[in-house]
Amino acid sequence: MKKTLHYISILLLTASLSSCEKFLDEQPIHALTDANAITSASKARAAVGGIYASFQNDSWSGGMYAALASKSGFMSYMAIDYDMGYSQTTGGNTGCWQTFYRSLNAANFAITGINNLSADAITADEKSALLAEAKCLRAWINANLLWNFSHWWADDADPDGLLYRDQAMDLGNVIKARINVGESYEKIYEDLDAAIAGLKDITTPRYVSKQFAKALKAKLLLYRGAYRNDHEMLKASLSLVNDVLQNHPASLALEANMNDIYKNAWDSKENLFARYLEDNGTRTSAGGYYYTYGLVYAGNKLPLPVGATLTAGLRYGLDWFKADPRWDVATGPVRSPETWDNTMNHTFKKVCRLGSYAGRNTSPLDEKYAAYYFRYAELYLMKAELLARTGASATEAIAPINEMRAKRTTPALPALSPANIQEAMNLIFREIFLELFLENGSEFFAAVRFTNNGQPWIVTIKDSKPLVENRICWPIPDAEIINNPAMTQNADLK
Repeated sequence: MKKTLHYISILLLTASLSSCEKFLDEQPIHALTDANAITSASKARAAVGGIYASFQNDSWSGGMYAALASKSGFMSYMAIDYDMGYSQTTGGNTGCWQTFYRSLNAANFAITGINNLSADAITADEKSALLAEAKCLRAWINANLLWNFSHWWADDADPDGLLYRDQAMDLGNVIKARINVGESYEKIYEDLDAAIAGLKDITTPRYVSKQFAKALKAKLLLYRGAYRNDHEMLKASLSLVNDVLQNHPASLALEANMNDIYKNAWDSKENLFARYLEDNGTRTSAGGYYYTYGLVYAGNKLPLPVGATLTAGLRYGLDWFKADPRWDVATGPVRSPETWDNTMNHTFKKVCRLGSYAGRNTSPLDEKYAAYYFRYAELYLMKAELLARTGASATEAIAPINEMRAKRTTPALPALSPANIQEAMNLIFREIFLELFLENGSEFFAAVRFTNNGQPWIVTIKDSKPLVENRICWPIPDAEIINNPAMTQNADLK
């Protein structure tokens, strides 16, 4: 019983009683208590706000994305991820698993409570809008669980799908079996379809929107469809991407000056959805270890020793990046985060900003450690890949990327001219790495679905080390297997 109670305490997200200032109109609530029961429209809004508040940690930002960058092979910051040497008892990002399920618990608490509200407590329109928002967030959480802890690439019958939960956890439902991969996608798409039908157009990237719900569904279809060469999935994804590109408010647009994306962080007009950190004195700690500290030291200590090469922590792709004008936007010198260490480190400044010490000691403060969940630029990258995979010529496939490049004035990016479709695919893969590295894990998923010389790109990146398919995802943590007897481990990861 003690183990079970401890396990429940890990998965249940306790109420946050901090002020919510400009981010939320209400205090976030998502603990299952009588005091926090959803009995009014204001409590319903607070419960949805609590889902967003659950993203203010490392597992929903640099912790996850540094791990995926290491898994991709572009950097080797986390050795166990670079080697894919994890197992049930030797690690595999247990922190992300626990944090994702805390967020899922918050979403389920909100959805259940809002569904149960009477017509006297909330208007039909507000109830519908809040449910659409909460379901979009639940889909986002489950998508990350699927991509990181399940066989997202596999056929429908594969048993290693989600540990799907649609109710807040208590002692009566902790034991639960996982569903298969096909059922996992059905559950996520069901939530996304409800979100697409019920959400409004984007007004701020701090919150999910109709455009983000469509983009997320397109991304799920692209990842699986490209890995499996399923043209129906790819065509469905392309249709959604075109829809978002053609139908969105004018306020959503590519930034002409790429520096403005990172300067404005979650307020950049280029974001469809970005993690916002409340301005309540905890932004640096909520920003997480990796963006504020760890990735700073992963770069090059300055000044460089004689004969040393500036890498910003990259072990592969350095020649691509340093030849690209975006290098000077994405990387730069950042002060060491320790109070006693005033040396500078050349790292990925776009996510590390000034580092934790300098960010807290400049005026005005610089603590906007956004997690860029989806940027408008990614739509162009997705469209190019989808065109290439569905029969377009090299010129047609590269056109969306050239359109994106033409809209950037700072830095200026020349047009690309691939000679054939394989060269176009290689250029698209590079562009995903150059544009999105360390922002949302896109480089890892691209490295396993794009091919080079007949092998996934990750094989080339990791010096011809073969890719073991069942190691694409992380293992289910040992605590879940021990405390949930109905749960099974991912194949080959016991």
